[in-house]
Amino acid sequence: MALFIDGIPSTLVELRSYENGVLAVASTEDIDVTGKARIAKERLASELLLFLRRNSSKDLLWALTARVTVDDVVVTDPLKRWHAYETLSLIYQDAYNNQLNDRYLGKWTEYDQLSTAAALTLFQVGIGVVRNPVPKANGPALIIGGGVGVGTSYYLSVAWVNSTGEEGQSSDIQQASNEGTTAMQVTVADAPKNITGWNLYAGVSPDALALQNATPMAITEPWTASATGLASGRRPSNGQLPDYWIIDHRAIARG
Repeated sequence: MALFIDGIPSTLVELRSYENGVLAVASTEDIDVTGKARIAKERLASELLLFLRRNSSKDLLWALTARVTVDDVVVTDPLKRWHAYETLSLIYQDAYNNQLNDRYLGKWTEYDQLSTAAALTLFQVGIGVVRNPVPKANGPALIIGGGVGVGTSYYLSVAWVNSTGEEGQSSDIQQASNEGTTAMQVTVADAPKNITGWNLYAGVSPDALALQNATPMAITEPWTASATGLASGRRPSNGQLPDYWIIDHRAIARG
């Protein structure tokens, strides 16, 4: 699963699954949907931090939870649902204020109530957190240089790995090509302090990425494209699963 810090929890496609006409309304009323989604995330971050502090201060497992912040929060389905409703509420609030249209007012009221209910459900289900967060990786850096290579055109994505082997969400996919007379290498940079390695995923299409290294590579270790083609490893993971759930002043271990 993605971490809360990895990006905006709900995509435009997901927002449309809740409200099919939301993008049309946003276009008509000149509303920045991505901007509203960011504001919604900021609101959620404040509420999440208050919840974590309130529950951590009363938790018997103080040594664990005292350090928990929104950086450690996993985007579970209930959290994603809350963000979607909060974003839709902001969009229709803006639309109503533009036109004073009762139809928009009804939508605003509906999604505001759904957002409040979704937050309560999330706090009852629990906030999933990780001990050693692995954020979404930066994009790969491509080196086309000397040596003999093979003409290739690949789609690439990388993922950070921490000391316990947990993998974070993969980077955005990039396309890379080289000529047959040059070698293709991929490197990474700016790894967070708790990151000890990285994985490379490559494929001939964005939907066919596969792991190319048998074990996580060191941060300074490059990956070099093989003249024999790509390895057929596993697909990218969805990121970390929660290690603990913060629920009503308790931390419940996974499993």
